[in-house]
Amino acid sequence: IELQELAEVRDIQEYLLQAHGIPPGKKQDGVVRLIYENLNGLNSRLSGNDKLDKAKEIIDELGADIVAYNELRLNWKHKDNKNGIKELFKGGETEIRAVAANNVHENVGRTQEGGTALVAYGDLVAYLDPNETGKEETGLGRWTYMRFVGADGKSTYVVSGYNPCSNKKVDSGTTYQQHRRYFIEKEKDLTCPRKRFREDLVKKLKEWRKEGNRLIVCLDANEDIYLDSIGRELSKLTGLGLQEVVGQFTGKRLGATFFRGTKPIDGVWATGDLEVVNACVMPVGYGVGDHRLFVVDFTIESMV
Repeated sequence: IELQELAEVRDIQEYLLQAHGIPPGKKQDGVVRLIYENLNGLNSRLSGNDKLDKAKEIIDELGADIVAYNELRLNWKHKDNKNGIKELFKGGETEIRAVAANNVHENVGRTQEGGTALVAYGDLVAYLDPNETGKEETGLGRWTYMRFVGADGKSTYVVSGYNPCSNKKVDSGTTYQQHRRYFIEKEKDLTCPRKRFREDLVKKLKEWRKEGNRLIVCLDANEDIYLDSIGRELSKLTGLGLQEVVGQFTGKRLGATFFRGTKPIDGVWATGDLEVVNACVMPVGYGVGDHRLFVVDFTIESMV
């Protein structure tokens, strides 16, 4: 049994150090490149911020048009966080639009567990619908979204979300307990925050889909994206019918996406009417966080 466990650990480590899929080359014409990563925290300083510098280098190197982040661990309301997400990720003369969200109901310090963000660059900004770019309505920062609309009305919502890990320590600052306090105090709701996340997100996605929008959803699900509830709900053919794009494109399901994990807990899902021309998960260490970085290329024609 010990030998088998050692072999399994070795296989996981080797997998984490390899790309899943074909690593992206130079971005093709007519392609929108999306990257997604769990940042595992970010400092809001502009200077002397190695993590931010590396994140921007990756964006430049890959030529990303849309960047989805979660677990920024920043309280944007705190006086020491003077630079917003747009200031942190500005691209020189390149057009940029950004939205970031955290729990606005607890202003306890400069850092705060959880948070989500989206950044759009370059030519894609011209398609952005400013009236449909924002944060989920509870003010907990559970997900952020952007809608891109073409001249013929073809439109796509991009979502970045974070499902909290379960945590039973009531007085902690974990994302789970932040959400739990809000639902109990504001809504008198004892439902598990993870269940509420799933139900609220799926409800919103169904609304957008019913309106004729296409969907791209980037999540740290903090659970197996194939076997557990969120992944099953997103992929249900009688419901949203989203596809986990990397596994779908490569023909092989994802393995571990967290550097100490054994399961795929992160994913990018999309509706079938979006055309994927490449999809890859990079090795641990390529990005700036402790999760693997996703790179997905969509045709702009299928998006807008």
